[in-house]
Amino acid sequence: MKTPASDTTARPTSADAAAIVRQARRLLFRVRRGAVADLAGAYLGARPGTGLAFSELRAYEPGDDVRHIDWNVTARQGKPYVRRFIEERALTLQLIIDVSASLRFGPEGQSKADRAMQAGALLATAAIQNGDRAGVILVSDRIEAELAPAGGARHLARLVRTLIVTPAASRRTSLAVGIGRLKRRSRRALVVVLSDFLDAGNEPITVWNRAARRNDVIACRLIEPREEALPDAGLVRLTDAEIGTHRLVDTGSRKVRDAYARAAEARRVAFRKLCVTTGLTPFELATTDDPIGPLIRFFAERARSRGGP
Repeated sequence: MKTPASDTTARPTSADAAAIVRQARRLLFRVRRGAVADLAGAYLGARPGTGLAFSELRAYEPGDDVRHIDWNVTARQGKPYVRRFIEERALTLQLIIDVSASLRFGPEGQSKADRAMQAGALLATAAIQNGDRAGVILVSDRIEAELAPAGGARHLARLVRTLIVTPAASRRTSLAVGIGRLKRRSRRALVVVLSDFLDAGNEPITVWNRAARRNDVIACRLIEPREEALPDAGLVRLTDAEIGTHRLVDTGSRKVRDAYARAAEARRVAFRKLCVTTGLTPFELATTDDPIGPLIRFFAERARSRGGP
């Protein structure tokens, strides 16, 4: 059973510009003054280190680093040539956000989908404020929408609009479909995957291993408290949001509540095992929390562990 219940709150499908602007403002600015700046600072210290990008090939000059000699070109031209590199200051934040039906569980404004959307928008804002590029892939069991990484205020507005107005055509989940898109990118990226990871135990290990070798991958698991523990509320009808099956459960039974809790713990263990096995960095975000605080703490601690400020 994918999820214990199904709230059917979905993204708006209307392209009404005023409504989109209002939702975008709520999405980005519901936090305390200065919080986005705090997140931008924490994110900056936790980014992967800057790299070198190829700039040009030119004839060797005295003083050039011999380690940069291109021996193939040198052999063809009959005189030494060197490769020149420049420092890559702008890095890439790649968001992969689960938009399958199980993410719709939770009260309006605090469902797993809402929190994923809020966290994604905040991270994109932090990246672009720091001069980085940000892109997003919305995935169910297919690619629902994709926006290539770019920078600037106009791109951020497009990214937020994509988060708000893109409806999911499928109810199912296959995160590997989104992860598989990374192999087409040549640049190393900071990848943040936002999902409930309900099927973590069934994820194809090789796809995640490949992504983690080429990128710095953070797996953010969204947790709705009612998926962790059943209240004692008598007979409750539970719905699998992705398959649509129903089940009547007696929550007054201690045995039933204990089995439910064990299933929740098994999901947590499967998520942790996936992260350990594939080299992902785990991060858990409860839907009861506004994402800004946990994100700041996570990236600040990550920066400290990497020797940042």
